[in-house]
Amino acid sequence: MKTLGFLLLLCSNAYIHAHESYFSFAEMQYDSTCSCLEVTLTLSAHDLEEFSLSKNIIKSELEIGLESEITRNTIFQDIILEGFKISQFRKDITLFYEGYELFDDGTCSFYLRSDQVLKDQVTLFYGLFMTMHAEQQNKLSYKNQELQTVYNFFIFKRENEIQL
Repeated sequence: MKTLGFLLLLCSNAYIHAHESYFSFAEMQYDSTCSCLEVTLTLSAHDLEEFSLSKNIIKSELEIGLESEITRNTIFQDIILEGFKISQFRKDITLFYEGYELFDDGTCSFYLRSDQVLKDQVTLFYGLFMTMHAEQQNKLSYKNQELQTVYNFFIFKRENEIQL
């Protein structure tokens, strides 16, 4: 009986701390109407919740925290914008929060829009959650008319040059 209890405890502990992968995905495209970039950033709601808790931004569940405009802005400023930055000609491009969605599959999407940029090359830093998880992998899909290019970001390669 003791052995069975120990095995159950061991298995439940492994299950609680199990995490299949650390990921986030972004889609970006240039909007010639506003001369800006539109970005959809999709990430693990669990990872965002864990990171928000560790930075004392939220006190409990992510869903509750995101209901507060103040907390949502703090998450956007202190987490999202620290891990996802765009620059052009060595000058940071301002990103604006447009909205978010929480999904039943455990992901969360943030919708961003940039300040005006020239349709030229930009540098994208995408190190979201890499300070917390060395295994974190981020991917960006840049859509340019009919063409789509995928960029990978790892702990050892957090920046890419993207031709708009």
